[in-house]
Amino acid sequence: MGRIIRDSYYRYYLEQNAAREKDRPFCRHDFQHMLDVARISYILLVEGNLIPGFIGRNRLDSHQAAKEVVYAAGLLHDIARWQQYDTGEDHAAAGARLAGPILERAGFLPREIEVITRAIAAHRRGEPWGGMLGRLLCRADDLARPCALCAAREKCYKADRMETLRETLIY
Repeated sequence: MGRIIRDSYYRYYLEQNAAREKDRPFCRHDFQHMLDVARISYILLVEGNLIPGFIGRNRLDSHQAAKEVVYAAGLLHDIARWQQYDTGEDHAAAGARLAGPILERAGFLPREIEVITRAIAAHRRGEPWGGMLGRLLCRADDLARPCALCAAREKCYKADRMETLRETLIY
């Protein structure tokens, strides 16, 4: 993960996101959000006892490889948000494209890169073609949002479907 975090393009993409979102009243697509999504995705995988199936379906070498794949996907899932602001291109598709070279430089195997980029491309809606990781990223992306404390909650187009808001307000 250190190789991803130290990658100059990764850092550049984070800076671009920050520049586009400096006045955004809603959740931001910054490093903390991406790290939260990575952690929550891995927790969902572990708590759901999904690791053996995830390793097998994706032909991963070990539990450690599975953890690295999940964390990489979380850290990279929103890197192209700035492109969506600039061009209207879906940030998930653009992010999958931008993530590939970063993953190669970080030393991921081709089959791992395929799993990660497919999940990133599918993370917005958790489409089935994105695999288990795409669905985990989708759910973790919502769970990572601090909706209950958000001052912009009333204006948020996602608030009515956010699991964190529903669950937090019940208690």
